[in-house]
Amino acid sequence: MVNPMKKRGTAYESAVRDHAIAHRHKAFRPAQAGAGDLGDVHLDGLVALQCKDVTSWSVSGWMQDVEEQRQRAGLPFGAVIMKKRRASVGDSYVVMDYNTLLSLVQRLELAEYFVQADPHVRANWKKTSDDRSNPFRNDSA
Repeated sequence: MVNPMKKRGTAYESAVRDHAIAHRHKAFRPAQAGAGDLGDVHLDGLVALQCKDVTSWSVSGWMQDVEEQRQRAGLPFGAVIMKKRRASVGDSYVVMDYNTLLSLVQRLELAEYFVQADPHVRANWKKTSDDRSNPFRNDSA
């Protein structure tokens, strides 16, 4: 008989992966390896996610776990994603330490610089951002 908590956790991990894929991200669930755990979901080859669908939160311990998983997986970022009760997966809470957030923002700023610096990249980005199906389109521009 399957453990109900394990079943619920696996369902949430799959929902997190599927939601990312639906929003045009590369996401997968790595094989679980016990002590060599690499995280529950990998996102775009950048983020190791530790997914939690529980009523009692233990954020400090989870943050230690996701940091170890991130390092084992060789990914630059790690975060814990926690299911919000009676809400969609997209409304889940994401927790990372402040230094991780600053590193992520720095990487985004660098990417933005390259998009703006190269006229060919900028033209392709504009074309892509004008596409109504692009989830990253900026409606305010």
